Amino acid sequence: MKKKINGFIFSLIIISFGFCGSISAEVIDRIVAIVNSDIVTWVQLSRETAPYMNKITSSGYSDEKKDEATREINNKVLNAMVDRLLTQQEAQKYQINVSDNEIDAAQKNVKDSRSLSQEEFEAALHKEGLTLKRYRENVKKQILQSKLINHAVKSKVVVTESDIKNYYDANAQKYRGKKKYHLRNILMADEDGIKEIKRMLDAKKDFSNLAEKYSISPNAPDGGDLGAFDINNFSESIKEIISHLNKGEYSNIISTAQGFQIFYVEDIVLSGNKTYEQAYDEIHNILYRKLSEKKFKTWLESLKKNAYIKIML
Repeated sequence: MKKKINGFIFSLIIISFGFCGSISAEVIDRIVAIVNSDIVTWVQLSRETAPYMNKITSSGYSDEKKDEATREINNKVLNAMVDRLLTQQEAQKYQINVSDNEIDAAQKNVKDSRSLSQEEFEAALHKEGLTLKRYRENVKKQILQSKLINHAVKSKVVVTESDIKNYYDANAQKYRGKKKYHLRNILMADEDGIKEIKRMLDAKKDFSNLAEKYSISPNAPDGGDLGAFDINNFSESIKEIISHLNKGEYSNIISTAQGFQIFYVEDIVLSGNKTYEQAYDEIHNILYRKLSEKKFKTWLESLKKNAYIKIML
């Protein structure tokens, strides 16, 4: 190990000859981390952090703030690189590989999802400080890591019926959906006029016809149709009145800033309502992802405990 590392350090030294025949040596790279038999160099780290550094440089931060942000980015990215090296080493152990076809497919998916030509795609990479070769190397690492996680972690994740049912019950409000009221209204400027409308409604006259004929609201031509609302967005006084109405019922006269109004409940609907059966796959995926992430963190920590890792940033 020591011989291998010393040899690598020597290879990072460029020997340059001056016009007078003197010899000088300049170190242009250094090791920033050792992970078992692999190393991470400053140049490799700089490539990974380049897009973030460009943003920091143009951020307008003070020099002190830029230094702080740079240290934070370097540490985060280096830790991610160490994690990736550990998983790559494990992938080699399990003989997990990534083919060019898999990288091509992943690249095509990204291009298709953004409707980009190859030229546009490469131009977008250039803006992010990436070459196509570098991008494909990153994709390969991501696919390799994903395959390893599937092999070493996800295959051991089990989501039971009981887990799914408990999650559904615990999130009943989410799956029960939001109650929305489809409303109509009649708006009038004078109280005597709206009282007459109320008498006609009590005499079983059609609400939408009365709204079309007498309401001064802009929606009068549509029979006073207001659309569907979550009444929690209304004032407390109006919300209290409407919440006690059923489908086909109308309110008493309400004095508002716009004038005197009567509201009619055209319909009450549940938006986003899902039965247990309808929500089953969604909940399974949520729980599977959470358990996978938890097991992966545990698995990665165990790799770190059994690995030789030295950070020299």
